[in-house]
Amino acid sequence: MQTKWQKIIAELKKAGWTQTAIGKECGVSQAAINQIKLGTTKEPGHSVGEKMIELLNKTTEEG
Repeated sequence: MQTKWQKIIAELKKAGWTQTAIGKECGVSQAAINQIKLGTTKEPGHSVGEKMIELLNKTTEEG
């Protein structure tokens, strides 16, 4: 079962975002985003989570 964070990353990737770009926008590495995607990291830090949600909201508003 996917976590909400894995779902957010999947939605961003569907919208054309790479893990590297997501990480850059959130202030973390591509490896950190990949760990969240794989479920190695269950919960990102608060600021990273907020930025991922903001990025998703921005992306879905533009789409």
